[in-house]
Amino acid sequence: FGLLAINGDGLQLVPAANGARQRDRVHLQLHALQARGGWPVADRLRPLWERVRPGDLLLAIGDGFDEAGIVLLEQLASARREVALLQILTADERDFPFGAGHRFRDPETGEELLGDGAAIRTDYLQRFADARNALQSRLQASGIASATGWLDQPLDQP
Repeated sequence: FGLLAINGDGLQLVPAANGARQRDRVHLQLHALQARGGWPVADRLRPLWERVRPGDLLLAIGDGFDEAGIVLLEQLASARREVALLQILTADERDFPFGAGHRFRDPETGEELLGDGAAIRTDYLQRFADARNALQSRLQASGIASATGWLDQPLDQP
């Protein structure tokens, strides 16, 4: 197994191998990852196409709400790669426990939005459910398997 990590810095790669040393290399790389920046330009992702060959299994891990990321998964699936998405979401996204005024911050872009949590809760929860349903339909149409994990639940549940 190997690791391809994509964030605003581009593509970071741990080539496929096996054994305890490989596990440690992947663990160290995962530990160093940070969500930041926008999706990289297509040229920076070219090594991905060289490393993930037809018939390979690609397990994508993320929130699934980046349009460019979903397009990439769809392209990989249509190019005969076996693709699965493990969608990782927070309990705050699921439950929206915010009461009065709250500062919402996007960890990838740093953008902030001030809002009244109680006033927007119902609309947010409906839009969140709609977005998740639309994503699931899209993944199914492309033959991409998916599961959702919540950060407040056991890691092996999804």
